Amino acid sequence: MNKIFFIILILINNLLANFTEETDLKVLKDLDIETSFINEPSFQSILKEYSSSQNITYYNNILKKSSLNAQIVREEIENENLPQSVFFIPMLESSFSNQINGKKNPAGIWQIMPQTATNLKLRNDEFIDERLDLVKSTTAASSYLKRYYKKLDKWYLALLAYNCGEGRVIYGMAKASLDKYLEENPSKSEDSTIRIYKNYLAEYKKNKSGLSDLYEIYNQLGKRNGNLGFSYIVKNNKTNDYIPDSSLVYIQKIIAFSMIANRDLFKSIDKKSKYQLEKVKAHKGLQLKSLANIIGMNYNEFRSINKHIKKEALPTDSKLYNIYIPHDKVEIYNQKIMMVKAPVVNEVKKEVKTNVTTKEKQKKEQQTKKEPIIYSVKKGDSFLSIAKKYNIDAKKLKADNNKKSNLIKVGEKIEIYK
Repeated sequence: MNKIFFIILILINNLLANFTEETDLKVLKDLDIETSFINEPSFQSILKEYSSSQNITYYNNILKKSSLNAQIVREEIENENLPQSVFFIPMLESSFSNQINGKKNPAGIWQIMPQTATNLKLRNDEFIDERLDLVKSTTAASSYLKRYYKKLDKWYLALLAYNCGEGRVIYGMAKASLDKYLEENPSKSEDSTIRIYKNYLAEYKKNKSGLSDLYEIYNQLGKRNGNLGFSYIVKNNKTNDYIPDSSLVYIQKIIAFSMIANRDLFKSIDKKSKYQLEKVKAHKGLQLKSLANIIGMNYNEFRSINKHIKKEALPTDSKLYNIYIPHDKVEIYNQKIMMVKAPVVNEVKKEVKTNVTTKEKQKKEQQTKKEPIIYSVKKGDSFLSIAKKYNIDAKKLKADNNKKSNLIKVGEKIEIYK
């Protein structure tokens, strides 16, 4: 009986081992990394470290606390057919925390820099920071990765470019392509084309110009030969500085997280958020507290899902703006939104209307005034004597001529309104 039990146990272990190996290799294939990389010592060390119970517990807690943010990322990955490993970019970038620390710093769960936000057409000004818009920033990050993939033709390179920049990645890959080619073809070192390629690399290193030239090297020597793999970069990086070491560790952590997830060790990864976000339209200038009140939602919670709105009210520079509310609040929102007024906007309109009315009143008063009599001041004249002469009030005479004192000069022109 015991013998049968042990045989069954061995069979089960073998099946699990084969399943684990298959799912691990799929992670590498999805990222366009050669399957032999799984045996790379530096990677095995990282995989072992992050497979510890302490680390698994730590990252499980992050996923548990960030279920809404994580859910949005997972949905975008599925919709855009991105590699599953992309899910772990915001895990490493921000621990799925949708925050900003400083005006010039990266922000949001994807940690997007201000200039990158501009390139991705994400609004970022004193009123709105769409890097904190959970949906828009995730869609933008997805587009960014796909753009890199289209240029670099491998997903792991697209992820590297997201971390350290396109220029650094293509420079490293071009240099590695040339190095590997010369290792295999040492007699070609003085070839005219190779000399040109060396000049391209030197020019870029010196002046950061000639990105298209680097792509030519990579396309001709790296992609065409098809034997430049991630293992080569990792093994030779310390001596040749192809890619920042921190970026290589970054990618290997993402791979490790993906394999751990496939082993069903991140129990909170599929945790459902207490609600799903729904995008709705709201009129300019509306107070956020009013919007939260009509759907019966806690104001702080409402702000937490609309962090992209910096002020207490929606901007006034466009007629409508997008906000997010829980899906189950959409019906009541649609019923009550027309009841919400925009006091800030109304006050501005009232002030403008008052100013226009005042100006029109002043204009009419000026139009109704008769043409003044122009009197030239003579020696011995005063406001009182001039007023008596023309049978008008002395105070009015001073006011009509914008005078605060009684001083007047001989020859000065005084306007007299009867």
